[in-house]
Amino acid sequence: MTLVSVKIMLFATLRSKYKTRELTVACDGTLLNMIENASKILGPEFVDDVYDKKRGKIRDDMIIMVNGRNIKDLEGEITLKDNDVIAIFPPLAGG
Repeated sequence: MTLVSVKIMLFATLRSKYKTRELTVACDGTLLNMIENASKILGPEFVDDVYDKKRGKIRDDMIIMVNGRNIKDLEGEITLKDNDVIAIFPPLAGG
């Protein structure tokens, strides 16, 4: 299996909670593996913060962008490549 290296950028409350702006992780090219490997650095609760295990997909209230494109706008299976930049935005409140 070939691993790819991706940069993860955290925003808003995620940045505050995990006390980091960005980190680089190796993964197998899937979003789930990227999240699991990031949790090895950030802590196991990171998975629950961004992934819905019961439904087997990214939480609906999260905004995740790969190279500036929202994953909700991308069709089919998302495959990460070397040097991709993943931005993760938690749900925002306001009005």
